[in-house]
Amino acid sequence: MVCVLTLTFGGTAFAAYNPSLLVAGTKHGLSTAGPVVIGVGQDQNDDATGVITIYSPLGYSVVLNQAAGTKIGDLDAVVKVGALGGARVEITGTVTAQNPASYVTNPCSPGLHEAVWLIESTLAGNPLRIPIYVDRVTAGPEAAFASAKIRICLASPYVAPPQGAAAGASLIVAAFSVNGVFSNPTTRGSYAWQGQFVPYAVGTANLNPGNAAQSMSITRLPVQFRVSAKKVRRGKLRLARVTACVSEAGQPIRGLRVSILAGRTAGRTARVARATTNARGCATATVRLRYRTTFFRASTSVPDRDVTAQGCTPTLAPRCTAVTIAPAFNIRSGNTVRVRR
Repeated sequence: MVCVLTLTFGGTAFAAYNPSLLVAGTKHGLSTAGPVVIGVGQDQNDDATGVITIYSPLGYSVVLNQAAGTKIGDLDAVVKVGALGGARVEITGTVTAQNPASYVTNPCSPGLHEAVWLIESTLAGNPLRIPIYVDRVTAGPEAAFASAKIRICLASPYVAPPQGAAAGASLIVAAFSVNGVFSNPTTRGSYAWQGQFVPYAVGTANLNPGNAAQSMSITRLPVQFRVSAKKVRRGKLRLARVTACVSEAGQPIRGLRVSILAGRTAGRTARVARATTNARGCATATVRLRYRTTFFRASTSVPDRDVTAQGCTPTLAPRCTAVTIAPAFNIRSGNTVRVRR
């Protein structure tokens, strides 16, 4: 989750509140399942966030039957601590499933929910517990765009406990993983995770809906990564021309740095060349054949990409902030090829 925490969440003068959502899956094929990392963040000088509501896209399968006490993920976060003069403090923690019947009285999200996840950490030596309320979306207006609704309620750093946050802490950036919950859609396409962020009115414990903002994180599926190789000769040299191609939702990705891996066996390969993908999403390198039979694979990372400039129509808040295409980190080609010398 370090990749999410290293993102720069920049603010602007407008409204002093410009939060961002970034969701990164760890499995990139259709109908596959794996941990999903949910990241939220804002500039440290923005108004403090009070409520975050995240919607998973239609097409994702959602399982919310984890037994109470089951660990489903981890947390990495950076918070601003008012009691320490606004110092930035890094914290880590866990995410566990809870008994929803024990969490029905929070006025931010009252009633019985299908699932409750609990973030547990420590801050300045004191326990930190943040419930996350989760429900599948099956009816109402939200069913037109969402498969699940995730709500996080944060205490105000502007007032003292018990109503306010301990140590005057407020969120700057956080990433938490959930495992065994989401499965990828079955059809190719772009899938928008939606985030609605509502800040506190500065100096109070009152939410300020008029300054709310919407952010989107777009996942393009599937991510496909294939390698091919052909033996060539250059004088007495025996070489292989290796090509690796990357696409998202059927569209090529240009400008990626790809590592070409080679070895005596399929299970033991090392980098022998690097190349950059072209307009067709393909990177090509010519390498020497050093073994009787050489096995080739490839690896790359697809970074997140800011597409806010392409526009966003706000539907959950008065305005949109960041729109980002999700990353796919440390992926390897889905196949291995061999070339005989």
